[in-house]
Amino acid sequence: MPAMNADILQLKTRIEKSMYRILIQETDKEQDRAWLVERISDERLKKLLPRLSVSSLHVLDVIHARESINGVDIAGEMGITKGAVSKITRNLLEQGLIRKSRLPDNLKEIYFSVTPLGAELAGMHRLFHQEQDKKTTELLNGFDAASLEIVADFLEKLANTR
Repeated sequence: MPAMNADILQLKTRIEKSMYRILIQETDKEQDRAWLVERISDERLKKLLPRLSVSSLHVLDVIHARESINGVDIAGEMGITKGAVSKITRNLLEQGLIRKSRLPDNLKEIYFSVTPLGAELAGMHRLFHQEQDKKTTELLNGFDAASLEIVADFLEKLANTR
């Protein structure tokens, strides 16, 4: 493998440090929770938040976006295992945020839908992401399309090397 020149090595270090910071921010559960706690007025939801993972909030959002959805479709939409969906939905059921049902002609398959409490939390979580998306869009608007194409291409290739 050819040796990296000093400029490329310096850029590699900057990229790695920035990606690490982004990863830490993305996995920081407290950022999502703090934002939600500040804006939720329902005391029941405030008490539930510490018992919910970020993945739980995202599964709740997927269920809220669809009238009725089964575990296989949740797993496919989120790119997680069916086992993870089972664990998360079990917790959401226990917390009263979702309910399960079966179709009269197919008693085997379970479908999930949100309760009114779950709908409120999912709506607040969606607002959080809309606010984050707005900040990202503002950042991206500072670059031309060709530059963003290079960044996107690089990140896709980097993701494929891991």
